Amino acid sequence: MIRSHIIGLFFIASVSLYHSNGAIADNYNENVDLNFNEAIAAIHTKDFRKALRIFKVLANEDVADAQFNLAVLIKAGMGQPRNFSEAYFWAVLSSLGGEIRSKPLVDELKELLPPEEVDLNHSRILTRLATQLSSGEQSAIVKFARIQSDFLTNPDYETAYVWYSIAQALGIEGGYSGSKESASHLDAVDLVNAQKKSNEVFEGSAFFK
Repeated sequence: MIRSHIIGLFFIASVSLYHSNGAIADNYNENVDLNFNEAIAAIHTKDFRKALRIFKVLANEDVADAQFNLAVLIKAGMGQPRNFSEAYFWAVLSSLGGEIRSKPLVDELKELLPPEEVDLNHSRILTRLATQLSSGEQSAIVKFARIQSDFLTNPDYETAYVWYSIAQALGIEGGYSGSKESASHLDAVDLVNAQKKSNEVFEGSAFFK
């Protein structure tokens, strides 16, 4: 599934963007693409409020490129007054969802925010992902692991290892490499404890069937 546009920081850029979630039904993909393109069309006519509303709906459905565009609009003050904190929230979620264009935006916004505001957004994201995990949403597993290792001010490699290990057990892409990387930050005793915890968490989760 190809979407033909993604917005730049202060201008419209025509680029190809691959929508990689093949697990989603085709009719859902088509609806997402129609809404996405409607938002881009609204930007071309400078109806930023409409574009923002559409991207926000898609962002709440965890469409990573929509989360990125939403962050761009909010950072630029298009469709609503600027809010660097809210933009950071969506940029991080976009990055966790696999949108590689989000990393420079995440880094830039992080420099604009006080540390406590960055940590507050991380807590919001952790709460969101924890809710998804409790509902059995597999797409949240690697995201939850990644924020522990790659985004927290004080990385929690043990928790990252636990969830990467669960992802690996379920055959989810990124599970093996993530657990290996997280393990490299743990000593032998902590690694053994993390492995025990991985089994306990897995058996108590919605993914243990």
